[in-house]
Amino acid sequence: MDHIPTVKEMRTAARACVVLAYAAGLAGVAAGTLVLREGDITFAIILWVITFAVGASLMGVSVLIRALAAVTARLERLNSDVQVLVADRGNGPLRTPTPDDDPWSGHPHY
Repeated sequence: MDHIPTVKEMRTAARACVVLAYAAGLAGVAAGTLVLREGDITFAIILWVITFAVGASLMGVSVLIRALAAVTARLERLNSDVQVLVADRGNGPLRTPTPDDDPWSGHPHY
């Protein structure tokens, strides 16, 4: 089975995306400025636009990863709450539900 990243790993990946976005922006400004000094304004603007797009994309990926980490953390908390509730209802260790546990059994199906 494939590795499912933990919340901590996802948050670390989001931070890495932010660092890469800033690095791309810094590299784009530096490269664009050097090209502009040589007199090629068109190529400098193209470099700035491309590095801005790369940085913005990385920031967007970072936001998505953080959102996924938040949803995963919430689901893990809900999962533990459900396990506690199931254990309380069963008056013992976790068990799989049986058809007798169905509250709607015995009712006519429409």
